[in-house]
Parts: sequence; structure tokens; C-alpha cells
Amino acid sequence: DPVQVAAAKARVGVDDGRRPSVEILFHALLPEPLVVHLHPQTLNALTCNERAHELASEILGEDVVVVDYTDPGVPLARAVEQARLAYTEASGKKPGGLTLLRNHGIIAAGQTADEVIALVEEATAKVRAAIEAKPKLSRRAPNRFRDDNRDQDEAKRVADMVLTVAPVLRGLLGDEHGLAIVSSDSSDLVRQESYVGSPIISVGPLIPDEIVYAGSFPCVVEPKYAPLADQVKKAVADYRETWRRDPVIVLLPGKVVFGVGRDLASADNALGTFTDTLRVARDADRLGRVQVLDQAQREFIETWEAESYRQKVAASARRGQMDSKVVVVTGAAQGFGLGIAQGLAAEGAHVVLADLNAGLAQAEADALVAAHGPGSAMAVQVDVSDEASQQAALDQVVARYGGLDVFISNAGVARAASVTEQRVEDFDLVTNINYKGYFLGVRAVVPIMSAQHGVRPDRLFDIVEINSKSGLEGSKRNFAYAGSKFGGIGLTQSFALELIESGIKVNAICPGNFLDGPLWSYPDKGLFVQYLKAGKVPGATSIDDVRAYYESKVPMARGCLPSDVVRAVIYLVDQQYETGQALPVTGGQVMMS
Repeated sequence: DPVQVAAAKARVGVDDGRRPSVEILFHALLPEPLVVHLHPQTLNALTCNERAHELASEILGEDVVVVDYTDPGVPLARAVEQARLAYTEASGKKPGGLTLLRNHGIIAAGQTADEVIALVEEATAKVRAAIEAKPKLSRRAPNRFRDDNRDQDEAKRVADMVLTVAPVLRGLLGDEHGLAIVSSDSSDLVRQESYVGSPIISVGPLIPDEIVYAGSFPCVVEPKYAPLADQVKKAVADYRETWRRDPVIVLLPGKVVFGVGRDLASADNALGTFTDTLRVARDADRLGRVQVLDQAQREFIETWEAESYRQKVAASARRGQMDSKVVVVTGAAQGFGLGIAQGLAAEGAHVVLADLNAGLAQAEADALVAAHGPGSAMAVQVDVSDEASQQAALDQVVARYGGLDVFISNAGVARAASVTEQRVEDFDLVTNINYKGYFLGVRAVVPIMSAQHGVRPDRLFDIVEINSKSGLEGSKRNFAYAGSKFGGIGLTQSFALELIESGIKVNAICPGNFLDGPLWSYPDKGLFVQYLKAGKVPGATSIDDVRAYYESKVPMARGCLPSDVVRAVIYLVDQQYETGQALPVTGGQVMMS
């Protein structure tokens, strides 16, 4: 498009990679130096209204220009110019700084940014006041109960719907590169405003951006007596048959809505666009009656070459070997777990940092989001030794991403001591976290991965235990840890035999010593201190002696690093013919036999 090429060259300021708007033309047709195009929810309750012209005069005054709906791009620019000229001819006055675009948005123009901001804020306040002056609508009975127990039951039913529907949608709506990301919203707005018979569900969308980011129509699933997963599959199949495309929004009216995308940012964008539409429709009906785009207007946007090109460009952008996979890492707030999460995020994964230390996990997740973009990471609190905690953490993952592709059981502790001196409570702690925690995590993720595989049998999913070289050979005065890791290899092999029929590969990685990590270097409880106190290294009188001893045992003369483990994870995920394996990553210290 020559216009957009010229606009891109004329940009002022930092080039952040964003493309100029297709509406750039009408900026040149307005005399003011600052022109802003917006799609504000409150003002769109007026623009997406059958009474738009009348309401504009009543609420905002006579100097506001209203432009009837026109296809975006050059046609809209011409329509804006013609409407402003017609206003001047009819009134003898220059149009004001506010122009309303029916079923689209607004243009705000002025001499300065403060002037434009004040103009938009004043108009928004007037329209909001007009909305609030009208009685609230009661379209349907909200899903609220006076009885607290019933309210909790309803929330549990909706949560169970999410756990059932989201993994199925991930499988159904993925592409050749991988499964889709599916985010969900079951807020009061969704439960009260997404009713069967709503014009935006059955008649058409409100504005072009809704078509672009959320699709013209949602795929509607009305739960009946058949299994919900089967209803979802049928609804998606029917949608494809009717519209010849995949849905971007899947709605269970009055319950929950799902947004679908190739990554979380696009899924959230779809979901946010749809819920914004619910707000606009609600407020438009309080002012008058909501107006949707007609078939010709809708079909123009659906087949618009400029928008099709934009979507193809967005879809072609891929970041790395783990692009768009959802990966849960337990014990991810520090140490190997954090290093794994950081490495996989850099390869394009959506990573979930699951850790007992919720504050530290959140801080590290925030850092990953800052580095890799919205949706690239989230934190959940988990006690891996507790079944309910593991399930609650996975519920949050499904609600946010729709499911997961890789589960990395990394959380672990070590308590070194002689067999005659080991406290029973320390032995139990190591066993509960390293061994039992692995089992509980696998049990929680299997139904999710199985549901995904059920609709995408061509896809395999991965469970990876971060084991240890101590799972391959005994460890003097560290029997609790070694025993739990030997047990982990047994679980890995046993899980692998059982779960491959559900499309799940199960492997273990056995790293060498991460000598720079907190497990070893923690000042009071780290293994350097524990081994020194336990006399595990003959003749050692300092932590430096203990470190030198362990480095000398490695042919490659260094400890294992998180980057070494990240490469091993990627290798195992990429392999389509490996399960039940224990892969040493030890610098040659321990070799396969």
C-alpha cells in the first residue's frame, strides 16, 4: 500500500516497529496538528446506536460531526471530509474537534495533547452521565445466589467447564506449528451480558476491530445433556461448516467465554475485544438500541486484503524452538528451575513459574514478561507435596493458557547426613518433595494432556523430571536425596509405559552439580555447607575445598549450568521416539551404561 509506505517514512519519533494505521488518510484531511483515532467503549455506546445522530446532538451538542458507517481506509477518509464540509455549509461554522464514526469510533483533533485529552474526557463524562441516568437493564437472571454455598457451587461448575473445554479447544483450534492458546473469562459481565438472542451473538459485530480481533460471530456452545467435550467438538465443526473458518471466540452463554490465539497476547486481545463489545452493547441499549454492522459491511472487513495481509504477517512471526508451547516448571523461583524457565522463555515458550515462594516467583515472572512480552510468563504458588495445591496450580494454568504442552517436575530439596544421624523429618521432607511431589504433579497434568491428545492425536506432550546424577549412582552421606532420585527414575520409566497411550512422553534429565545454584551455594543450608559439616569430602576444611573436590570429579572441569539443562529439555521435547529415558547432563562425570 503506497499510502502506508509513505506514512511509515514520515513517522516522527522512535521506530518501535508498529505499522501506521490504515486510517492515516483522514489525519491529513483535518487542519489540526494533532489527530487521534480511538475506539472508546463509553463513546461507542453512542456511535453503535440506532439513535446516534439524535443522541450526539442531545448529549454532546450541535458542533459534533457524525459520519455514517463507511468502509475503512480511503472511503472513510473521503466520508469524513464530506461530512465536515456538509456541516460547514449547513451551519456556516467550523466543525468542532470531535468527530463520531458510526459503528467504528471517534476522531479527536486539537492544537495540543492536553486539548485533545480534555476534549475526549469531557465527551466521555457526558455520555457516561447519560448512560447512568437510564435504568439498568435486566436482560436475564444473573448467575448469583443468595446462599453462599450455592454461589460456590456455581463457581465450581464454571471452573469445571473451563477445565473440560479449554484443553479441547487447544487441540481443535491449533495449527501445524502447535496447539492454540486459550484464555477464559467468567466474570459477572460475561455471565450477565452474554445471553442467547443478543444481537452481537446472533446478528453481527459492532465495529471493524471486533471482526479483526475477535471474529464476526462467536462459536456458541449451549451445554445440554451430552458430554460437554462432545458438544464443543460439534459446535466447532458446525461453525467451520457455516463460516469456513475457525472461531476466535467460543462462548458458553451466561457462563464463560474463551479467546483463542497463537499466543496469549492474541488470545487475550480477542477475549478483551469481545468483552469490550459486551460493555458497549449493554450501554448502547440503555441509551437507545444497539446497532450492529449489516452483512455487506461485515463481509467487506472479513475479506479485506489489507487486514488479511496483516494477519498473515502476524502468523508468520515465530520466535524459537519452543514457540507458543505452554511449559510449567515447578521450583522455578530460583536455581535450575528459574534457569530453565528463562531459557525456554527465550525460545518462545509461555512459561509458568510454579513455586512455594509465590513472591519470588512473581518477581521473576514479571522480569520475563518485561523481557519477552505480555503473556510470556505467569507465576502460581504450589506446594508440590500437597495434592490439592498441585491441582489448584494447574487449574490456574488452564484458565490462563487453556492447557499445557510440557510439565517439568523440577522442585527438589536435599538434606545430607549419615544414615545414623539423618533425622526422620528430614528424610520425609526429601521424599515428599522429590518423589511424592513428582507423582502428584504427573497425576494432575495427565487429564489435561490426555484431553488435548484426544482431539489432536498427531501431537505428543511431555513430562520431564529434573532428576540428578544421584539418580544414576549412589551418593555417600546423601542417601535420602539419592534414594528419592532413584525412585524418580523408576516413576519415569513406569509412567512412560502407561502414558504413551495418552500421547504423553515421560523422560528424566539427570544433571550434574549446579555448583553456582542455591541448592549448593546457599550460605546456611546449601550442600557445600552440609557436605563440609557431614565430613563427606575427606580432608576438606572449607567450602572452597568442597567445591574444588566436586569440580575435579568432572571431566569437563565445571559444574552443570541451567543452559545445559535447557538444551536437554528442548532435545527431549523435539524427539518423537524417546520415552522412559534418563538423560545424563553431567560433563562426563556419569555416563550412560
